[in-house]
Amino acid sequence: MALISLFSAKGAPGVTSTAMLVAALWPRPTLLVDADGNGGDLLMRLPSDSGLALTQHPGLLTLLPLARHGLSSGVVLDHSQVALGGQRVLVGLETPEQAEASSALWPTLARAFREVPGTDVIVDAGQLGARSGQLSLVQRSDLVVGVVRAHPASVMHMRERMTVLQQTFAGLGADAPRLGLVALTGVQQQDEASSAVTTVRTDLPEILDLGQVALDPRPERMFHGEPVSRPERTMLVRSGRSLVERLVAAVGPSIATSAPTAQPGPRPGGDGGEVPADGAATADGDAAAADESFGPASDEEASRRPRKKRWGRR
Repeated sequence: MALISLFSAKGAPGVTSTAMLVAALWPRPTLLVDADGNGGDLLMRLPSDSGLALTQHPGLLTLLPLARHGLSSGVVLDHSQVALGGQRVLVGLETPEQAEASSALWPTLARAFREVPGTDVIVDAGQLGARSGQLSLVQRSDLVVGVVRAHPASVMHMRERMTVLQQTFAGLGADAPRLGLVALTGVQQQDEASSAVTTVRTDLPEILDLGQVALDPRPERMFHGEPVSRPERTMLVRSGRSLVERLVAAVGPSIATSAPTAQPGPRPGGDGGEVPADGAATADGDAAAADESFGPASDEEASRRPRKKRWGRR
């Protein structure tokens, strides 16, 4: 199964929201893992499927002790929780000290995450540095995606971090994950976002350009457990579809070809609305045009487009 990690170079550019969006729109069942070494916040964002708050247990705190003696991939889902809308979540650690103390166990977790039965794993790695404990998890991913804002400081930090990661991964040879980059931007700042990605890739052309995700504060409320009407019609979700298409193409065509035809999908905090079977929207503009404005997929990518999940309760 696929293991995809998302990270930031500095600050909080929206890694968690992007990871949640990818997990929700992915064409196969997903487990969203909070592996932020500074302490995760999925616990504070999402209510459980019952409407109550998620809890610290079960989660990484209960899974890590098992990793000390080897870890079967079959037990990973037993330590997850179901958020409102159906998304499976493995809540993270509370403090950087806990993450540092557990750093030797991340490789064991990575092996287990890669083999979770019938489930792809999306990791929110938070801020990632060369000495971050979760680096040993991230470097065992199929794809490692940097999330950058169209701000000079964010771009410079990301270029430096990508350079270091590329050098670090080079020692892994054929097992090294691919590196990709996605820019978060306002609807009116697409040119700035494109320039941000281009700047990072100037000296690092091997990095995949995964396009842009529209910063849309209204629908993003669903990732804080608040109701959002018709999220599938928003620019956030439309541009998220384009990102997922590119991720699927980068990881491999087997994901698209094995996608379910009418899989119910997570809809954190939503209050109605389903994605039509063809992925089109009929309000607020045309969905295809919106996707294209945030980076059109190539012909090859378009042929691999995953079927869309429905944003409805399981």
